[in-house]
Amino acid sequence: MAGRKPRPKIDGTLTVENLVNRWLDAKHKRMDSGELSPLTWRGYRHLGAIIVDALGRTRAAADIGPDDFGKLRAVFASKWGPAKLATAVTHTRAVFKWGYQAGLLATPQRFGDDFGKPSTKTMRQARAAKGPRMFQQSDLLAIIAAADVNAGAMVLLGINGGIGNTDLALLPISSIDIDGGWLNLPRAKTGINRRIPLWSETVDAIRDVLAHRPEPKRGNEGLLFLTQTGANLVKGRSGSLVAGLFQKAATAAGVTGRVFYDLRRTFATVADGARDPVAVSALLGHAPKSGDMTAIYRQAIDDTRLRNVVDHVHDWLFPVATDVLVQEDVDVRGQAAEDPLAVAVARCRAAIEASEGPTRKTLESCWLAELENARQHPRGSAAERIVEVWGAKT
Repeated sequence: MAGRKPRPKIDGTLTVENLVNRWLDAKHKRMDSGELSPLTWRGYRHLGAIIVDALGRTRAAADIGPDDFGKLRAVFASKWGPAKLATAVTHTRAVFKWGYQAGLLATPQRFGDDFGKPSTKTMRQARAAKGPRMFQQSDLLAIIAAADVNAGAMVLLGINGGIGNTDLALLPISSIDIDGGWLNLPRAKTGINRRIPLWSETVDAIRDVLAHRPEPKRGNEGLLFLTQTGANLVKGRSGSLVAGLFQKAATAAGVTGRVFYDLRRTFATVADGARDPVAVSALLGHAPKSGDMTAIYRQAIDDTRLRNVVDHVHDWLFPVATDVLVQEDVDVRGQAAEDPLAVAVARCRAAIEASEGPTRKTLESCWLAELENARQHPRGSAAERIVEVWGAKT
């Protein structure tokens, strides 16, 4: 009840800290058995620290009531948006439910009406306020061009098959059929096996990573992506260093407001145009919905369907280019050399000439056709895209 003085800690009393630690120990065992990912466990540990700090580490767990949970929800809301707030509420309820089911709490906890998840309307409004979370084709190509060997391959894998940060940080070399052009990889979050056809640009980028891969430290011998010192990319509560490598490339390309995971969102959005939702879901590693017996019984998706989807995304990212290299200067119809289009064309051509390997192939696949189009139509949309991406930044 309101105004009640909390019971102090006494010997033998289960405190909030004891309860959270016991719950984390149980989750750690799930991680050790392979039933829980290290990233998820680190998220639990971070949430547990907030719960203990907000409720009081020496408070008796059984003494926590609706008022306390209402204050805890306010702490969550001050840190996170609606989506993560909803997750925090759900997991906190799980902690106390686990305590009761494990026999540590004599009665189920009373959370009160104030300790609920944000409404569906609030969640929709939050998503709408962020706007579409996907890349424009020109921005994505600029990032690939600006990326280093590792980051470039990661971006291509992300848009080629919707592969997320953690899966890339732990990507085993053995999962890649580099000669056949396939990736066979279970999704860490769901355990669903994925079979992803790889574009030639992606295969070339992977070969480049292997050619420049440093000597791995012990325990990292099988991983594709390593730091310069041979360590793995799994580090910190965020789960991996992939996000940082991506942001470095995005900043160099002048692209803001996007995160690496938006590649997965972009893949899903563009792939939807292939009109094969079953194949798209298989490529993304989505778990079947409860009761979807067809999905549960389905043992495999035909390779042709998978390839059709990734080819559709490829054609969006790399429009079919002319087979004639642009050797002459773009005709800017008598405009001065300092004209924005002339400057942008020069920068684009210089970047192509200075690049090599998969980066050059990527640039040529996209921009040779655009350069030719701009030569013929200097006031057209291709010219506008060239100026937007390659023009001098103010």
